[in-house]
Amino acid sequence: MKKAIFPVLATLIVAGCSDSDGAASSLNSDPAANQDDGSVPVSVDVSTPPNEVPKGADDLQACVAIDAVQVMDLAGTIVEWTTKSMSDPYGVNSTQCIPADSEIPVDNDGYPKFIVIDLYDVTGVDLVNLISEQLLPVGEYTSMALSILQGSYGDFLDTPYSYVGNPVDKMKMDIVDDLKFDGLDINIEVPTTFTMTLDLRSMIQLIEQAYYLKNEGFKVVDNITAGSLFGDIDVSSCATSVKDAYVYLYEADSPEYGDLGSDYPPVKTAKVGDDGTYEMKYVPEGNYDVVLVCDALMDLPNEIDLDIDLDGDYSKYENQYISAGDQHYRNL
Repeated sequence: MKKAIFPVLATLIVAGCSDSDGAASSLNSDPAANQDDGSVPVSVDVSTPPNEVPKGADDLQACVAIDAVQVMDLAGTIVEWTTKSMSDPYGVNSTQCIPADSEIPVDNDGYPKFIVIDLYDVTGVDLVNLISEQLLPVGEYTSMALSILQGSYGDFLDTPYSYVGNPVDKMKMDIVDDLKFDGLDINIEVPTTFTMTLDLRSMIQLIEQAYYLKNEGFKVVDNITAGSLFGDIDVSSCATSVKDAYVYLYEADSPEYGDLGSDYPPVKTAKVGDDGTYEMKYVPEGNYDVVLVCDALMDLPNEIDLDIDLDGDYSKYENQYISAGDQHYRNL
């Protein structure tokens, strides 16, 4: 069984403790009680974006098998939260990812060895509570990571743990990059929740009839420092249907508006829904340019697309400040 570790670089000042079984040990299991002796509970959620299933592929699945979340301190010491520390390792699974004649294997204590989430499951919830109020020893932490398994169930079809496909035709996802995020620098003094956000169009790439899971589009946000952006798209904003459009978000000081395959890609994207609306959740506080891209379906993340004129007359807002905790409406 192979597994990939997806580091998320961060700087964390937190408190608590975890043992080798993935659960808090030397500290009291009550998060509120541990705040008195300097410990702070940390939670980790995973946000699955809406409107990302390719058109005409409603039965498409993007299943990832997650067996742990890890954090590492300056000394290189790794604390790992396995399924024993996960909020609901039994109920969180996307059952459509598990073959009918198989089940998730369990460890010696009867805990599932991993959970499996279908990132394309738009009928499910848009937020998975992965880790809830786990504690860490006081100190400075340099990375956070997801551990994703690449084994198989061993059923008749040898279904991979992590794959993209429909219920009949499944293609293993090859992990070609570390899912690495640079940018967190937070002194945690109160209970804190991080949300991992996934831009599936950038992360899951179909190249020459093979699927690859890459680090583009993988972000980690401290919820207390994040806001949201939403709005309507004017039907006259695009010469063709706005249903093929995306909204791109760039840092306000970006040298240029690049496509997904460029040196200056958007920091976040949102597909325009069938109802002509868009939404971006968990946007880190800061100044951004908001750009409507009508022909974004042609934008492939693995190459520079010269056919997309991002500096043209697209509807846009420049230097927009997204403040923490607020919802910001921008009509495009």
